[in-house]
Amino acid sequence: AAEEDKRRRNTAASARFRYKKKLREQALEQTAKEQTLRAETLEARVKELEMEVKWLRGLIV
Repeated sequence: AAEEDKRRRNTAASARFRYKKKLREQALEQTAKEQTLRAETLEARVKELEMEVKWLRGLIV
């Protein structure tokens, strides 16, 4: 009975661990997607600003 109880508790603990691990992995994937999107947005902004600088320098010369 004690061994059975121990096995049951271990099974439950393992299930909780797997569940929490899955949640952490999903959160990391979401963060990675958000950061990738942010990087793409920032890269596009950099290109816009570089074009603007080039245009402004053209006005000076």
